[in-house]
Amino acid sequence: MKNALMNENKLATYGVNVLGCKVNQYDAQQIEQLLEDYGLVRAEVPGEADVIVVHTCGVTAAAAQKSRQTIRKMQRHHPLAQVIVTGCAANEELTQVGRPPVFRVPAGADWLQRLAAQLDSLAMPNRGAGRGIETDTFTISRFEGHTRAFMKVQDGCDIGCSYCIIPRLRKAPRDKAIEDAVREATALTEAGYREIIVTGVSVGLYGRETGSSLAELLRHLAAIPEIGRIRLSSLHPGELTDELLEVWGSSPHIMPHLHLSLQSGSNAILAAMRRGYTAEEYADAVARARAALDTPAFTTDVIVGFPGETDACFEESYAFCKAIGFSQLHVFTYSPRPRTLAATMANQVNGAIATKRSERLRALGERMSLDYHRRFIGKQVEVLIEGVRDGKATGYTRHYIPATFETTTALRRQIAVIKASEATLSGISGMNSL
Repeated sequence: MKNALMNENKLATYGVNVLGCKVNQYDAQQIEQLLEDYGLVRAEVPGEADVIVVHTCGVTAAAAQKSRQTIRKMQRHHPLAQVIVTGCAANEELTQVGRPPVFRVPAGADWLQRLAAQLDSLAMPNRGAGRGIETDTFTISRFEGHTRAFMKVQDGCDIGCSYCIIPRLRKAPRDKAIEDAVREATALTEAGYREIIVTGVSVGLYGRETGSSLAELLRHLAAIPEIGRIRLSSLHPGELTDELLEVWGSSPHIMPHLHLSLQSGSNAILAAMRRGYTAEEYADAVARARAALDTPAFTTDVIVGFPGETDACFEESYAFCKAIGFSQLHVFTYSPRPRTLAATMANQVNGAIATKRSERLRALGERMSLDYHRRFIGKQVEVLIEGVRDGKATGYTRHYIPATFETTTALRRQIAVIKASEATLSGISGMNSL
């Protein structure tokens, strides 16, 4: 009876609740644009939306649990809304969550088409608006609420790290065609976005199946008239090819910052993780990038307490991180992800030991960040302004350092030049030099 009543009255408003990574943030923009194509408008009060989409994350067991909690919360507090669950955790892990009716659209190559099919079953103002769409060619023209726009050019992964569930959830790798990426980046540039972050589940795989490459894609993006900054989200060290570095180093539009995923500086642990590279190969990639780029910033992720990590393995990883000198270090204490190989491994590390190791590595990361920030004292740096409040502008430099400066005229999305005068753990500050 409830469905029949809902179908008699046209739905009018929507809300999107997104959890997780940059890829999910991009997906949420696709969802919003699709809902608006169906004639819905964003609800001024999220709790009063007729349609609520929960775009879930399943990368860790904790993320999947948070997704379940969010679904239950949406249903409990918004009993009249039509709740639709999408994303990485919208699979069998959530089949028992929530009361019917809940539509579920798991991640995969055709997830947006399947979402459109679900929307067609509801009382939409423009029913059928999504027919004929394709997920990888459905481009966006805005990134609501952000100064910098994420642009997903790749989805899926088959690398097979032993701790990761994403290949099971996101499925096989696939790319956005170069012409579609150029069209999308052009639209975002024309909409006023001064920085576009090129992202994907494993963006370095771009072009593997088509004979293209990430370098070729970046070459086309950098040639877009009026393009501002281009930033890459994350790469594996083996994906940092000479061709890519040549394109990168020759374009002022591509930022000298790279999130180069490490996970461990111990070869024994890297092998157990099935990462596909050694610490020496990682160090070589960093050296080649430093030779090609202007004082590049390297940010990374490290997992501490992976099964089999002995004291010696941790010390090896700690020393390796110190030798590389990252500008930012994201430290994660390992927790088993059900349905992964690592969750079944012997020699699981005691939680208290893993926590102490994580604290040590985080302290090292803080010192490295401060050291890197200090390199820019006395130098002029460009800052893309993300916000201005109480006479103080905040934003990011080309090297992805948070920056602040006092101003009376700066506006959001402008690029200002400041002379850095102070460096702290959280970033740099200075005076507008123009």
